[in-house]
Amino acid sequence: MSARPTRRENLLRVLRGEEPAWVPFSPNFKQWFDHHERLQTLPKELAGADYLGAMKALGCDVFSRNLGAGLEFRDTVARPKTEVEETPLGERRVTHVETPHGCLSSVYREQRAQSTGHVDEYPVKDWDRDGKAALWRLDQREFRFDAAAFEALDERVGEDGLVNVTAGCSPLKQLHHEFGMEAACYFLTDDPEAAQTYCDAFWGKLHPAIRALAEHPRVVSVILMDNVDTPFYAPGILERFWLPYVREAADLLRQKGKYLWVHACGQLRQLGPFFAQAGVTGLEGVSHPPLGDWWVDEAQACAPNFVFNGGFSAAEQEMPSEEALTAFYRGFFARASRRRMILSTSCQTNIRTPWERLKRVRDLTREWGGRPLA
Repeated sequence: MSARPTRRENLLRVLRGEEPAWVPFSPNFKQWFDHHERLQTLPKELAGADYLGAMKALGCDVFSRNLGAGLEFRDTVARPKTEVEETPLGERRVTHVETPHGCLSSVYREQRAQSTGHVDEYPVKDWDRDGKAALWRLDQREFRFDAAAFEALDERVGEDGLVNVTAGCSPLKQLHHEFGMEAACYFLTDDPEAAQTYCDAFWGKLHPAIRALAEHPRVVSVILMDNVDTPFYAPGILERFWLPYVREAADLLRQKGKYLWVHACGQLRQLGPFFAQAGVTGLEGVSHPPLGDWWVDEAQACAPNFVFNGGFSAAEQEMPSEEALTAFYRGFFARASRRRMILSTSCQTNIRTPWERLKRVRDLTREWGGRPLA
């Protein structure tokens, strides 16, 4: 009888499209962990643990983008200045970036009680006024991969899983960061040539760093942090301003025997053909009904080796009874294939989710998909 694989090797089987020894369980509960760590309300079994330690304590097959050691950017010329104001809800941070073409200003508002925040004001308000400043700021930015930090993290993860290395985002998502999602959609529609100029410039900066990931012998899996969903990645926009770049990255990584993921939230079903054309390994955080619109069997049918990552949404995190939870997963797993499946969150774990609920979903996954040796 062949030896039981390690968690790392079992995850590699999933990424290769092979039959796994068990279905990996790897929820994303970083925001949940940070919230309860800050409030000192972590369960006793996580006392003293960092997030990686918490994943191991839960018995996860570690496959995470939240461990650090991904691509980072630095400003080589610009010197952003941030003013911080304390408000009843948390910090309000106003950041100014002076450029030869004017000042770019943005406002971030912390929601401390929820351990999150949101952008009140994006840096680009009007392309005619702010476009040259945005392109100047982009031109002086530098993306880099800290190989030593990644290697140290990879050692810590060891045979318990894989690091899914964050690699920035697609040019389309970067426009969301510059304008906000709604204004970016108007910009893409009203001035597509200017949008193309920005997207090409951004990709010219990011692509060499993705190539460095592809060349590193220990990097296995890479993820673009995009929050893909149909309302803000409409097919016509996605085909021009997302697909060519993501397909290029997927091809580059595949040639080196590596895998590309894209983070996604929300409505995805209509975009399935584009995911297949892009050649991505899978989407991280797929949402099923009622919060999303893509069931596991539909996603797994997207492309021959498309890996489903999701299945534990806020709806299940907040289900009032264990009976309802068990019934849901009985039906959910009946639709799924054990091959090309990672049971994860869609896309975060609600801070109100009980620790026991995480453990119960782990156990339900193991009952259906098999158990690791340890």
